[in-house]
Parts: sequence; structure tokens; C-alpha cells
Amino acid sequence: MVALAEAHGMVRDYSTTWYEPVMSMPARLNEAVTCAYLLMRGIDEIEDHCDLAGADKAVLLRGVGRTLQSRSASDGLAAVFAGHEAVLPEVTLRLGEWAGLAPPEIGPRVWETFATMAERMADWAESGFAVREEQDLDRYTYAVAGTLVLLLSDLWAWHDGTRSSRTLGVGYGRALQSVNILLDRREDAGRGVDFWPDGWQAQDMVRYAAQDLVLADAYLAGLPDGPARTFCAEPLARAHRALALRPWAPTPRKPTPR
Repeated sequence: MVALAEAHGMVRDYSTTWYEPVMSMPARLNEAVTCAYLLMRGIDEIEDHCDLAGADKAVLLRGVGRTLQSRSASDGLAAVFAGHEAVLPEVTLRLGEWAGLAPPEIGPRVWETFATMAERMADWAESGFAVREEQDLDRYTYAVAGTLVLLLSDLWAWHDGTRSSRTLGVGYGRALQSVNILLDRREDAGRGVDFWPDGWQAQDMVRYAAQDLVLADAYLAGLPDGPARTFCAEPLARAHRALALRPWAPTPRKPTPR
């Protein structure tokens, strides 16, 4: 099995936002959230890859989804990635190793989440990430962020019995994802991806993020002092700071269809 310290190093390489929350977690919960973060990052790297066609991304992501439901993720994922080793990053190529980090009694719940997420990402990649209406954005933010917080809620309950609202948790995930969409608008456009509904201006995306930040605040407020609250507090604070301080220019990303 991969050393936990090595996995922590990979988390640090990819995320200043999530590294400290991961490192603050107690034993066993630490392994579970480290596994979850690296599985998410690994499939994100396929979804965001600039040199892979949408159809190729879909094949890889569905392969990941199928394999995470099998008994031998490590060997199976090596087969999924065969022929793509030169273009996929290490965090993706080592998905099978990251999957083994979760404690065995909670591992299947973690793998289920990312098997489902990979399959949903495959559909989005195949469609060219076609976000036309607010409902499309709802589906996307649920698929890549809401479901992650549903997993986290289950991890809190597994670790120490902490109960949380799954409805508010989906809002927490959507809030962080929509703020990221605001922050990453130029980078996304540079790789030919547009997550903004047709005709939306910056104030529309700010409104969308702000409505879910209300739910995110309520999710955090409902968590008792302990690992769950510690894990969730700083990423939410960062999202609030980003939304408050950024000078969002009211320029449309896409014209409204006639």
C-alpha cells in the first residue's frame, strides 16, 4: 500500500485549500479523506485535460467508474489507462493506489462516490460540457461537488457519529464549486469549456453562488466542534472572501440564443 505521507505530499502538490483540512484530521478519518481527495483529483485531471478529446475522456472516465466497482481497482485501472501513460498525470495513473488508502469498512462508500462521479463526468465530457440553463449548472455542480459532500457527511457519521444535513451539504458543495467557476472563468475559456448558462453575466453567477453560500453557512453552523467542522470551515471562509473581494466584471460569456 502507498505510504500515507506520500499521499499527503500529493495532496499538498495540488491544493492549498484542502491540504490543511486533510492534515488536521485524526487517524482513520485522515486516510478516508486523503483517499477521497486524491480520487477526486485524479478523475478531475481526466475531465480537465487539454489534450484529450471528449470521447476519449468519456472512455477513460467510464473505465474508472466500472473499475472502482470491481474487486481489483489497482490492476484494473492500470488496464484502463494503458496507452495513455504519457499524457495522464501521476495523480491519475495512481488512482488504484489512492483507492487503497481508505479504511476497509468505509472504503466501499468512498469508491461508490467516485465511481458514480466518474460516470457522470463522462456524460458531461461527451456532451462538451453543454451548460445552457441554470438547471444544467445545477446538475453539473451536484455531480462534481454536491455528491462529494454527501460522502463527507457519511464520513463524519462513520468516524464519530456526527450528524449533518445532507440537503445543506449539497448547498455547501455547490457553493464552493460555483465560486471556483467564477475564479476559473478565464482558464476554462482557454481550454474551450464554458460552465456559464446562456446569456449569464458575472452578477448572475455571483447570485447563484451567494444563494448556496447561505446553505453552506447553515451546513457549517449545524456541525458540532470537532473534525467535521474543522475540515469544512476554512474552504467555506475562502469562498466567502473570494466572492466579497473579487471585482466581478458584468460581461457576458455567451450570447443569449435568438
